[in-house]
Amino acid sequence: MIFDRRCVVLLLWAVFNGVDSSIIRRPEDTEVRVGDSTYLNCSFSDASAPKSWYHYPVGKGANEMRYVYADDQLYSPYDERFIIDTTSSDGASNLIMNRVESPDAGRYVCQNNGEPATAQLIVLESTPRCMSNIDSNGLVGSNSCGLEKEKIQLLCVVSYSGNIPPKLQWTRVKNGKASAIDDSLLSCLPSDGRIACNYTTETDIELDGSHFVCQTSRAANTQYHCSTESVRILYSIENKTRIAKSVGDEVTCSIANSSSSDCSYSWIWFDGDLEETVSKNATLVIDREGLHRCEARCSIKDFVCRVSTTLVKASSAPGVPTTYTTRCIIIGCGVGASLILLFGLIAWLYRKFYRKDTVKINTLRAELTAKNNEVDDLKVVIKSRDMEMEDLCNKATRPTASRGLLVGTDIEAMETYSDDDQPSTSNGCDDQKEWTCKKCTFRNTGQRCQVCEQHRESQ
Repeated sequence: MIFDRRCVVLLLWAVFNGVDSSIIRRPEDTEVRVGDSTYLNCSFSDASAPKSWYHYPVGKGANEMRYVYADDQLYSPYDERFIIDTTSSDGASNLIMNRVESPDAGRYVCQNNGEPATAQLIVLESTPRCMSNIDSNGLVGSNSCGLEKEKIQLLCVVSYSGNIPPKLQWTRVKNGKASAIDDSLLSCLPSDGRIACNYTTETDIELDGSHFVCQTSRAANTQYHCSTESVRILYSIENKTRIAKSVGDEVTCSIANSSSSDCSYSWIWFDGDLEETVSKNATLVIDREGLHRCEARCSIKDFVCRVSTTLVKASSAPGVPTTYTTRCIIIGCGVGASLILLFGLIAWLYRKFYRKDTVKINTLRAELTAKNNEVDDLKVVIKSRDMEMEDLCNKATRPTASRGLLVGTDIEAMETYSDDDQPSTSNGCDDQKEWTCKKCTFRNTGQRCQVCEQHRESQ
């Protein structure tokens, strides 16, 4: 049998040579992706010693060994894709594996008549896959808005076939320089042919512009890896300063912010309740005496924070820094602050316009009501006087022994008068004229004139 012949060869060589050939280069655990090529190196001190390779497949028992190479030949099914290299150095017996398949995973043994050298082959089903909470919107770092800092969370996952899991390593890369992350900071969990390694860290500003790489660390030819996006740290740190300047000096708003943050600046001159925006730039050329403050408005994701940072006291001559205190005003952040600002604006508009107009309208209404009351009082007086007049006319129409009665079918009203109550007109009886007694006015008609003449004659 083949197995017996291999054993006999090794036994005879050991008997006649009497000296063991020691291993001077041992194979190492190796990771390779399905379809790629790799190798396992093995070298002995005696180049003439017979060499052999064995394979213990994953999931098989310790006694289910398969010969890969022995007695100077490769065995099926390895002979179609594997090669033994003996030319690279004296005593070398390197196993080269091409177009690796998942069943190739397992333990490989290199041996002559002495002790065996063992290595594990881990076959990756695919390239590692990186997942993280890093995105183009950025992560919140230290800020002046009081927002909670976010953490960077990384996860690297890969499926494999083998007796041991692949070894994954996270590395941070910035400006072309790589910095390996300590394995003690990683949390790796293998399970059912799959391994996931998690890494969590603080959003320090030093990480801005970095990206992270997850890679296998035991690949012979190349390191299989995946990468995250570049980290964008969003932050705004106040640098509260108090300085004295002179008119004509230049001063820059002092606030630390990430190059990728969105900040706008305003310089405001103020004196008591008086305020005026004198510049919309970070840098101000002072053109007047008095106090100036810089306000920076920075966007951090969905939050907008406005802070007052730099306070400047300007004079006509160079001054000395005073001991006044910088006020840091955090107006608000996020949706809640936006609502507060909105309600504040509505209240201000109400007080400035609507409430003011309402007071004016109410005042006009009160004045109009007073005028209407005066008109009503006048109407009452007029009505009273009309009633008095009506009483006087009614009294005048009652006949008496000493007064004559003027009557006529066309007379609109009746009036009595005594001898001294003569008409105010003296132009005779004119049908188109009017004559007036002391109390009533009549239209003169021919009939009335006749009655008047008769009355005069009787008197």
